This record gives sequence, C-alpha cells and structure tokens, in this order.
Amino acid sequence: MQATVNYSELTKTHCQTKTVSLRGYLVPIAAVCVCLITRVLFFGKYIDEWDSVNFAFGLSKGYDILHDQPHFPGYPVYMFVSWMWYRISGSDIQALIFSGVLFSSFAVFPLYELARRVFSKEAAILASMLYIVNPQVWLQAEKPLSDAFGLFFVITAVSFFYLAVEHTHGTQRNCFQAHGKAKDDDKISLWYLAWGGLLLGLGLGVRVTYLALIPTMAYAAFQVNKRVSGKKITLWGGTGLAIGVFLWLGYLLVQFTPYKVYRKLLSHADYHFCREGNSILTTDDYSERFFDIFHNLSAHSLGTWWADTPLLRIIPTIIIVVALVCFFIHEKWNFKTRFLLAFFIPYSFWIAFVQDAIRQIMVLAPFLLIIISAGLMSGFTHYLKDKKQGSLVFLVVVSVFVITLAIDSLRIVSINRNEEPPSVSTINYITKNYERDDTKFYC
Repeated sequence: MQATVNYSELTKTHCQTKTVSLRGYLVPIAAVCVCLITRVLFFGKYIDEWDSVNFAFGLSKGYDILHDQPHFPGYPVYMFVSWMWYRISGSDIQALIFSGVLFSSFAVFPLYELARRVFSKEAAILASMLYIVNPQVWLQAEKPLSDAFGLFFVITAVSFFYLAVEHTHGTQRNCFQAHGKAKDDDKISLWYLAWGGLLLGLGLGVRVTYLALIPTMAYAAFQVNKRVSGKKITLWGGTGLAIGVFLWLGYLLVQFTPYKVYRKLLSHADYHFCREGNSILTTDDYSERFFDIFHNLSAHSLGTWWADTPLLRIIPTIIIVVALVCFFIHEKWNFKTRFLLAFFIPYSFWIAFVQDAIRQIMVLAPFLLIIISAGLMSGFTHYLKDKKQGSLVFLVVVSVFVITLAIDSLRIVSINRNEEPPSVSTINYITKNYERDDTKFYC
C-alpha cells in the first residue's frame, strides 16, 4: 500500500515538473526582448546584394515573380510581412530588415523551449544567450534578406515535431496514462504534428531550402505511428503542411496563373541547380566545396577562429571544442538525441548536395548552439559540480564564452551598420561628383 502511494506521488511530482507556469516563461520572454533590443540598436541601413534589390523592388515597384521582384518562388510569406511594415514606415529597406529583426528575435522562444525539453533549463538559458550573440545570426538579422526571418519557422516547426515525438515516447505519456487519458495524449501528438506541418508549410514560403525539413517531419510521423494509426497521421500532419503551403502558393497561382508559375519554376530550377547556383552539379572541385562548407559552418556560423579572423576567437573555439567533446562522451543515446539526428542528417545532405551558401548553412547554427550548451552542462556536471569553486569556474568560463562572442559580433554588426558597401559608395560618389547628363553606366 505504501509503495502504491509512493508511486502515485512520484508520478504526480514528475508530471508537475513537465508543466511550466506563466512565471517559467519569463526567462524566454526576457530573452526575446533582449534579442530584439540588440538588433534594433544596430539596425542595418544598406542594400549590398542583388537579392536585396529584388526584395526592395517587390515592395516599392510591385510584387512580380515573373520579373524577379523578387525571384522565384517570390518568398511570399516574408514579402507579405515586410509589405505590412512598408505600409507603416514607407521605407522598403527598413521594412525588409525589421521583418528579419522581429521574427529572428521571436525564434528565441521556441529555441529555449526545445533546448529545455531535450536537455535542461540551464542548457536552454545558455543556448538562448549564445543565439543572441551569435555573429552570423545577428548579422543576417540586420540585412534586408529572408534568412534570419525564416529561422523562426524552422525552429518552431522542429520544436513542434519534437513535442509530437516526446508525447509518444516521453514522460508526458506516463502522466496521461496515470490519469487515464492516454487517448488524449495521442490526440495532442497529432495536434503538434499538424502545427509543425503548418509552420513548415509557411516556412517554405520564406525559403524553399526548408524542404530539407520534410525528412524530420517524416521521422516524427514515424514515431507517432507507434501509437496512432497512419491514416490519422497523414490526415493531421498532411493537412497542416498543405494549409501552410496553400496560404502562399494559392496566392501565386491566382495572381500569376498556374502555367506561368510552372514555367518560371522550370526556368529558375534550371538556372539555380544546373547552370549556376550552389548545387553539387555546378561544382568543379568537390574537395573545395566541402572545405568551404566546413569553413562557413565553423568560422561564419559558429564564430570560431580562422586564419583571417581576430585572435579573440581562439577563446570561444576552445570552449566549443571542449563542449562538443563533453557532449559526445557523456550524453546518452535516447529518443531525444535520435530526434536531433533526424534533423541534422537530412539538412546536412541538403547543404552538401543542393545549396552550400552561408545563409543556408546558418540554419544549423541554432541547433548546434543547443548541442554546445548541453555539452557545457555535461562538462560541468561530470567535472566541476562536486569540486570546490567548481560552480565559480563554470560561471567564469560561460561568461568569457558569451562576452568574447558578443564583442566579435558587435564588431561585425557595427561594420555592417556604419560602413557603406563598395557598390553603394561607388554610386554615391558618381551621383555627387558627376552631372547626370554626362554620365553613362556600363553594366
């Protein structure tokens, strides 16, 4: 009898630990606010590449994917949000940048929640801090491009997929079973899968690159299928994904007709993947391609040291290496780590064979920051926690890690904000020093 009482109490207590009160969300909400403030303080001012010009034309001259304003598929979700800010501010550049600033800041919340559920609250706090000061994530948020904007949809979709898996394998199912509500838990898994599909569908309207998340959704569906019938999974998950895609693709088909959209798709795919672009089909040197991927991932996306970077980066490089070693040594192989692998493997293949640009590689950064944070916490637990001054040493290491990354990121975003790109400087020099009637531009 006593054992029964203890089990009930343990179940009740364990269920309560999985439930987060409103007060528990103060930390991620505060992190979102801090992230937003840092981005606004270093708000970008310039357009420095042609994709940004196409985005700006799409707002100021009219949205037209047939004339590459912007280029196919038109990034309709990003452009719609930017259009709303454009109506308020009247500036195409500010509207495009603010959309990225706002949604990349919102992304801190699902990032925190994912890290907390997969690992711990402490790892979630650390991952949020590293996300805020990450040089590439911060820099892209200050540019009139859709990449930072899209991180919200990626992280949120992956978080929902994980929640679907967690409610199939994790302790939440035990809580529902203890209260006789296992069927309700199955329905919750379906809801999470549907919401993840919806966010992924919308994300495809930000960047088609996020097609690489389809295998992650399929993995989540496979795990849920252990408890729920395949028909229900297809209905719920497929409906969510279909609605997300239809919300932007339906507009394109109505506005530009299905035939013209199809022709533009073929033309863009041929150019982007066969003649130009970043696919392996357009790569002459495979070894150089994979070296560039590693460089872009480590130096640009994680802020590690490289030959052409400041020596200050040596400090975070050492800490990142130690954290990754601790993670792979001490973290257990379970359904949580398998889920993360179901994200990393397909997206890494996408980068390796389809698109290897820095902006596509950046998508891996938030999830690697979760791994790094968990590795640091594992190192603390196994090597410092029981030692005298161990907590102080860990606090110093984390503080130095975050501060050095923040200093380097501040340097980068300050340059982006204050220094004119070469193309802008050239145009300004010509317009100020030459008469319009006596000037010709050769392109």
